[in-house]
Order: sequence, then structure tokens, then C-alpha cells
Amino acid sequence: MTAPRDTPTARRLYPTLVWVGVVSAAVGVGLYATPPQIPRAAGAVQRALPRVPGPAPNFRTLLYLLGVGSLVWYAAAVALPFLVLGARRLDPDRQGRGRTVAIAAAVVAALVVITSVATYVVTYHDAPLRPGFSAYAPQALRQNVLPWVAIVGLVAAVEARRRAVHSTLDRERLRTQVAEQRLIALTGQLHPHFLFNTLQGISTLIHRDPDAADEMLAKLSDLLRDLLRHRDQVVVPLADELRYARTYLEIAQLRFADRLMFRIDSPAALDQASVPLFILQPLVENALAHGIGGRARGGCVVVAARRSGDRLQLSVTDDGAGLTTSTTFREGLGLNNTRERLRASFGDDHTFSLANGANGGAVARIDIPYRTSDVQS
Repeated sequence: MTAPRDTPTARRLYPTLVWVGVVSAAVGVGLYATPPQIPRAAGAVQRALPRVPGPAPNFRTLLYLLGVGSLVWYAAAVALPFLVLGARRLDPDRQGRGRTVAIAAAVVAALVVITSVATYVVTYHDAPLRPGFSAYAPQALRQNVLPWVAIVGLVAAVEARRRAVHSTLDRERLRTQVAEQRLIALTGQLHPHFLFNTLQGISTLIHRDPDAADEMLAKLSDLLRDLLRHRDQVVVPLADELRYARTYLEIAQLRFADRLMFRIDSPAALDQASVPLFILQPLVENALAHGIGGRARGGCVVVAARRSGDRLQLSVTDDGAGLTTSTTFREGLGLNNTRERLRASFGDDHTFSLANGANGGAVARIDIPYRTSDVQS
């Protein structure tokens, strides 16, 4: 069975049915309320205006005394959907606040007049003693002005709240879109940088070891295919990110030959953790270039992921020379880009550090909130 289509007709039908239900419920409650029984003395002359009734003997009478079931009650039940529709059509920013207030005042005045006339006709249509409408009007105004002002004010307050919520949502949606586009642009900066470095490594092998160069091209093709699949995404599951890091290290291993060893250390329970796309590659590249790249005997790179409470901790460790004072270490495009992307993704709710390891070498650490990714691998 297929789900019903979200067509304009379906979108209009649902609120219409809701309002029909609300009006029907209001009419039903009005019919449920009963007026109080006012005893009359034998031979007494019928009064032109009803006297004030005593305490309500039951709940239905109490509802009536509170206004439920009166003509204003039914009029409000019927008019409320149209008042809500009209409030949504009015735009103070476009039409001006003065004009909007004037329209609202005119609507209230029209409703008061219509209700007063209808109440007069219904109340005195068969009364032997009927006062003139001019004499009845002051009392009708006192009875009808306050309810309609309250109803229109309530509609205006609800509509103002709805517009404020929608405005906030629109601002947040726009801010999110801008942030995502910025992250996509920052991620896109890495691709040419990474591709250039990889192709440069392939060019050094193409004459010395054609088979290794061919294998590097095949792995590079696989990696680029995966990256293109996520080209419009800013976050990916950790399993995908670790796969990209592994492929990049395998490419580097072909270039370094037996001088490079690496290890990926991450429990399977973290595979669906959400991380920024290509966040590990600059750290791995930095470990290769500044950690073990200049050493004749090479070294080992370890990529690790751990969860601590509601935090996800990522690290890339090498056993190279570390951040020594003899070597002036300057952060390049990759690390600066990593800082910018973490700041754009998590604001101040992250840490990123690059320091000497406890047993030599250097370690880059990222600490971000743990979130589960809903992106399919």
C-alpha cells in the first residue's frame, strides 16, 4: 500500500476537516448548555429584559451562564476559522501596522454590530413588549464588544506567535544552509590539495616502479569515487571516514614501500558515529609529511577513535621526530582547514590539539560531540 500523496488538495483538506470538527464540537457544546428556568409569578407582566438568574443548579446551566450556547458563542465558532484565515492573509510588514490595526478594528466593529442585531432579533422576535434598537444598543454593545475583542486579540496573539516561530525556523534553516555550504567549500579546498600530492607521489613511481604506480592510481580512483558519492555532504559515518583514511594510507604505503606501517584502531560500535567528511586525511597527511616522511627508516601511523560518555575522540599518532624546536613547524592548508571546519561544525564545543606524543613522535587529537549519523554508508 502506498502512502497518500502530499498534494495541495490534501494539504487544504486536512485543516478544513479540523475546523469543521472544531465548529461542530463548539455547536455541540452550545446545544448541551441549557438556560436557567426563571419562575414567574401568576399574573405578572412579562419583562422586556430578562432578570438576573440565581446560582446554577447544574453543570449544563453553568455552561450557559458562562456564555456557552449564546448567539455570540455560535457566531464565534463559525467566525473563528475565517478570522484565523484573515489573520494569516494580513501582513503588517507589507501593509503597515496602522492599516493592519485599522482592518482589525473594522472587523471587530462589524462583528459587534452583526451580533447585536442578531441578538436583538432572536431575543425579541415574539415578545409583546419590544424596546427600540437604539435603547437596546448600549446593552448589546456592553455584552458583545468584550467577547469579540478577546477573540480577535487571541487570534492575533496566536498568529504573531506562529509567525515568530516560522521566522525563527527560517533564520535557522538559512543559517544551517550557509554553514553547510561553507563546510562544503572548506572540504572542497582539500580535494585539489590531496589530489596534487597523491599525483605527485605517483609521478615519482611511474618510471621506477610502474606496477606500484598503477596500483596507486587504482586506489586513488576508488577513493575519489567514494568522495564524489559524498560530495554534497558535510558529515559521514565514522566507518566511511576510516575507510578513506585506510585507502589514503595504503596509497602512501606504496610510495613509502616498507618504510611505512599503519594501524586503524576503532571499535565497530562507533561505525555510525557522525564526523565531518575528510576530517582525518589532513592529520594523516601531516603525520606522513612532518612525522615520518623525512626519516630513512620510516615509522608507524596509528589512527584511533574512542568514545568517552557523550564525546567522540579521534587521534592520529606517529612515531617520528615530533614537534622539535630544531624544526620550525608551521601549520599549512590542511591543519588550518581542519580548525575552520571544526569551528564551523561545532562552534566552541570541540577541541583540536597537536602535541608531542608521550613516547616520541606527534599526536593530533580531535574531541567532538558524539552523534549518530543517519547517512547511509
